[in-house]
Amino acid sequence: MTPPDQLPAWYSQQLYAPAPQVQHNGITLLIAYSGRVVPVITTSTALALARIWHEQGAAHSVGNMALMLALAAGSFAAACVSAVHRNGDPVTTAVAFTASGAFALLGPVAYTESWALSALLWLVATVLVYVVSSRHWRAARQLREARDHELTLARLDSATTVATAVLARDEKAQALAYGLTLARAVEQRIQLDPTTYDPAALQKAGLPELPASDH
Repeated sequence: MTPPDQLPAWYSQQLYAPAPQVQHNGITLLIAYSGRVVPVITTSTALALARIWHEQGAAHSVGNMALMLALAAGSFAAACVSAVHRNGDPVTTAVAFTASGAFALLGPVAYTESWALSALLWLVATVLVYVVSSRHWRAARQLREARDHELTLARLDSATTVATAVLARDEKAQALAYGLTLARAVEQRIQLDPTTYDPAALQKAGLPELPASDH
């Protein structure tokens, strides 16, 4: 086998250049992982809105809290129905469960006077959202890595096919050129002095054989 450092120059030209490595900096990392901050922004916004609602009349309002609990129960029931139904949509189920948890937490946050309880509920909600989201992020990363791996294998297969075809073509071309050169040399030898031409002597001299080529 020909060592890699002795391969012909055209061989490396047939291979695809490797994909450039992405140089990450602060901006690219921020863009790539911007989705990671969405949960905490969402829960923080919900906390702020709940406290504003608290100041505008939801404080110790049993009716408002009962409304939020009713919405939470309705969302939870819809999520359960979607989850157990054979034709249920996973996205609908996830949204319904999320809405149920949000309503269940917004009610007490808007009702209570305690900032400590509000902060605790916000922390619990944020942790739960990140726990659920991490599973989807991990699955998306694994899918992306699998696709990149398949793309790399496809590129290598294409490069190997092209290189093999070029090698076979060049081998046939070299065999043909060698045969034409040998025939031309024999013709010129005959033309110089036909009386002294002896094919047996040429054969005895050990001329190299033509490379075998597929027909």
